[in-house]
Amino acid sequence: MKYMKKKLNLTKILLPYAKKKLWVALSPEGDKVVGSGKDPKEALEEAKKKRISSPILLQAVPDYSGFVPKTVK
Repeated sequence: MKYMKKKLNLTKILLPYAKKKLWVALSPEGDKVVGSGKDPKEALEEAKKKRISSPILLQAVPDYSGFVPKTVK
């Protein structure tokens, strides 16, 4: 598993998705959205179409306090 070496601020990237509370699949590096949808399945399917094998799946919400993302294999 690759670990992120730098801190990322996803506020700008996730803001459009957070307004609709969509699920997003991030690239394994965590720096861009590779899929989105109303539920986790939709986000993962979109990422798989782009051949992303291990996206980071999370729901885009306005506040992430106490939230830890999980890598999906």
